[in-house]
Amino acid sequence: ILAGTALLVTLPSAFVSAKAVTAFHKPSLGINIGTTERLNLPRKPTTAATSGSTSTRAAFAALASLAVAGVSHCSRRSIVARRLRLAGKEIPRNKHIAWALMCSIFGVGRFFCQKICADCGIDPQKRTCDLTEEEELRLAEEIGKYVLENPLRRMYKANCAHLLDIKHRRGLRLKAGLPVRWQRSNNTNARTARKLNPWRL
Repeated sequence: ILAGTALLVTLPSAFVSAKAVTAFHKPSLGINIGTTERLNLPRKPTTAATSGSTSTRAAFAALASLAVAGVSHCSRRSIVARRLRLAGKEIPRNKHIAWALMCSIFGVGRFFCQKICADCGIDPQKRTCDLTEEEELRLAEEIGKYVLENPLRRMYKANCAHLLDIKHRRGLRLKAGLPVRWQRSNNTNARTARKLNPWRL
């Protein structure tokens, strides 16, 4: 953008039309302008001036369009690419803060994200890119009070392993890949449990 601006500033002095150059040209023979017709002297073509001015206008238009496209691209990229880091995760800045927390941080659900926003005094429908620095600090302080992400995953896995160590019914059914909350398992209902439960130990 800076290079395009510099070119826009220097182009008027660099591109001088041929019309301005030929305006100062005087015949060296000392005859008047009217005598050129009587002596049948060749006239200089005027197409060079038109083509020079047209090329100058085209160059200006191309540089202006490039500058506008660069500015719009940079502004759009700043909105989308700017992010906030909370609990070791990158929070997308072009979404509502409640939805961004729920989608990004393990352990934050629909109710919990609303509770965090209420405790911090932040509108849940406010986009993350519109948060002030003070609101971001309050949000980071509030989230730091809870067990989330990898510590929560380790705690969850340790609880499941403890159920298996004490030979609890839930631990045995987790190992067998069966539902643990008294669901029916003689049909296809246990398909998800067969895929997920063995990996939870």
